[in-house]
Amino acid sequence: AATVSVREDHVEVDFTGTDPMSRWGINCPIIYSKAYACYALKCMVAPDIPNNAASLAFFTVSSPVNILNAVRPAPVALRHIFGHMVPDLVLGAFSKALPGKILAEGAGALWNIHISARPVAGASGRRAEVLMFNSGGMGARPELDGLSATAFPSGVHTMPIEATEHTGPIVIWRKELRPNSGGDGEFRGGLGQIIEIAATDGHEFDFSAMFDRVNHPPRGRNGGEPGVAGVVKLDDGTKMRPKGWQHVPAGRRLILELPGGGGYGDPAKRSAAARANDRSKGYISENDQ
Repeated sequence: AATVSVREDHVEVDFTGTDPMSRWGINCPIIYSKAYACYALKCMVAPDIPNNAASLAFFTVSSPVNILNAVRPAPVALRHIFGHMVPDLVLGAFSKALPGKILAEGAGALWNIHISARPVAGASGRRAEVLMFNSGGMGARPELDGLSATAFPSGVHTMPIEATEHTGPIVIWRKELRPNSGGDGEFRGGLGQIIEIAATDGHEFDFSAMFDRVNHPPRGRNGGEPGVAGVVKLDDGTKMRPKGWQHVPAGRRLILELPGGGGYGDPAKRSAAARANDRSKGYISENDQ
């Protein structure tokens, strides 16, 4: 939860009402939560001014002890999962004061995956640790569609598939935009992506899932519809957990379907030309209106 108060000479963000600390590593130190709260405020107030003490002095962030203000010995290794949701939280609170100015919710947290590949028992081959950074769709903006497979917020860039495959015995069979994943609206939410990963012949792998927006999809804004939630599964349909260490046996493929961003505005107001363009590019199905 966030309360945003605009004062005469500064803006206050208060995280009172947020859930308590978790036993799992998704807690955020307050400095991390402050950084992403200020990120959202800077995007609204002064996006072109560099970050420095003066430009950030107008923002104050406070919170009692909770999941966004974790204290020792709370685990914080996966703090990005909740921390990357803070900008949407702050922007959502601000949307009440700035109607028609704030984008819809996006995928938020990066879908980072740590892959530990090895030969199957009794076989020879390579062992390797592979880390991938992946992004779902951004929320639609008040006058533009959301950006597809684009992180907000983030300052990272994923490696090309060829470079990723070179680091270990894995094959990325598919990495493409996820049709129909962006929320409908006058402006469509950005699409998520589908990523299909397998070990090379004679290998298997474990992976650490660090994903969110699986049970709760990004919400639309101003009448826009929500994006589509993420999915983690194997190619035989076996459902996998969005968090935790899990095994993918030899011969199976892991499929990640990343969430799409929420839509903005009444879907009835989306132009026929925009929908035709979406269909022609495969962003939506042919039978979608």
